[in-house]
Amino acid sequence: MRLQALRSAAITAAVVLASFVAAGLLIMVSGANPLVGLQGFVSGLFGSPYRIGELLVGAVPIGIVALTLIPALRAGVFSVGAEGQVAIGALTSGAVMLAIGDGAPAPVYWLCGAVAGALGGAVVSLLPAFLLVRWGVNEILSTLLLNYIAAGFLAFSLRTWLGTDEAVATPQSDPLPDAAKLPSLIPHTRAHLGILAMIVIAAAFVWWRRTAAATRIAVFAERPRFAERLGVSRAGTIYRTMLVSGLGAGLVGYLQLAGLNSRIYTSVTGGVGFSGIAVALLGQLVPAGIVLSAVLFSALTVGAAGIQSATGSIPSSIADVIKAVILLGIAGAMGAAARRQTIVPRTPAPDAPDPAGDERATGDSAVDPAHAPEGRSTRTVDDQGAAR
Repeated sequence: MRLQALRSAAITAAVVLASFVAAGLLIMVSGANPLVGLQGFVSGLFGSPYRIGELLVGAVPIGIVALTLIPALRAGVFSVGAEGQVAIGALTSGAVMLAIGDGAPAPVYWLCGAVAGALGGAVVSLLPAFLLVRWGVNEILSTLLLNYIAAGFLAFSLRTWLGTDEAVATPQSDPLPDAAKLPSLIPHTRAHLGILAMIVIAAAFVWWRRTAAATRIAVFAERPRFAERLGVSRAGTIYRTMLVSGLGAGLVGYLQLAGLNSRIYTSVTGGVGFSGIAVALLGQLVPAGIVLSAVLFSALTVGAAGIQSATGSIPSSIADVIKAVILLGIAGAMGAAARRQTIVPRTPAPDAPDPAGDERATGDSAVDPAHAPEGRSTRTVDDQGAAR
């Protein structure tokens, strides 16, 4: 098991390195100096405390989404609904904090907003779980479609009951009370308390992977019927795992609102739901790997702005190209590994020479019908002679 984990880590590192090499070649083909681009990338990451804060705060939402997807993905439930759950989490948390109004202590806003956001995401996650358990509706299809429903409901809310009375060009809510905003961990940056939340959640899943619950989920994913005979409920496993992912995504919606935006916008998710799924797969569903992958994805986004500034000709969207190459490489490696696991040794053909045939041909010992190869007669040698 440890050897397999090391091999997976080595493959992931090789894919990431190859992706950066491909990015360097792309910069060179575009007429820019790859070394200048690399210098701009490093400067974009560590050039100032603000850039470091952007690196950390960018890793928080995708890291939490990916971490809370671990149980569902380990159970074989592939939910892609985190984007919609983040949107509803931001909507419910913002509505609650705005309803509280001004004058409440900061911890009241934080607690009520976090709980409301997590519950909002959980409610959205339970609907596809119910459809899967009750009627067998594919969870990929249902969660994907729910993303559009959630986005539409968010836009409708910002144009009606939750929208601001101010004259604005884009739909948005009223600003949150000042006390509802999360404090900064690093002065003069946007790095907020959500960083601590990601660390706590990662530590919780490190502990969870050593529990019997994680083992039961792993058994359920590999042999669901055997797991049910051991007392593992299929419906309970689906509901619990998808509930955890919904709670995490809803919490991310609250963090995006109270930590960064201070208002609810239609773009409050920022694509962190889909990025979280990619980070979970890149991190091999291991908490430490997921945290590192989240930091890597955030570094690509933040550092790409430095590449654009240094070269003057390479757009910051090169980060998306690098991410896509990394994911394609990881997907290829996972597919090759799955193919190797499904290959089984072939049985010899019925007419192939049998090295043990001489031993069976001596005497009148019968062949055991229960162990006879398919398509081969179970008659004894004497019976075959009589038949001839």
